Amino acid sequence: MTENRPLTQSQQEVIPSESLTGFMRLPGLGRIRLDFLVTFESGEFYIRCLDLGVMSCGQTLEECKENIREAILIYLEDLPEGQSLFKPASQKYWRMFCQLRASAQQRETIKLTPRARSALGRAVRHHEKVALTYA
Repeated sequence: MTENRPLTQSQQEVIPSESLTGFMRLPGLGRIRLDFLVTFESGEFYIRCLDLGVMSCGQTLEECKENIREAILIYLEDLPEGQSLFKPASQKYWRMFCQLRASAQQRETIKLTPRARSALGRAVRHHEKVALTYA
């Protein structure tokens, strides 16, 4: 007989851990871009494919990443003909994803020294010295 105890606050808490973007090649569709959110909940890592609404879990991040691939393949095999491929996750998880992504981008922002800022200002005023490249 198991005892039903209410979960403690720390067990219920969803801790955003990582936001990932990946690409998957699908037969007949080609390569599609998918966004993933990794969270830590109830002592395990959970990974959600936010675009497809598919979720998996694991003891480690690597195990999560392996498990989500399998979960997506099963989801695609079981998808009824004519049904939409995309079933976005709830706004709660998209919000966490966007907050993690914004935090990561802020950390990656280059801090300019006053000297570098001055040099950049001079280059912008003489726009022919500035080249923009898009990936």
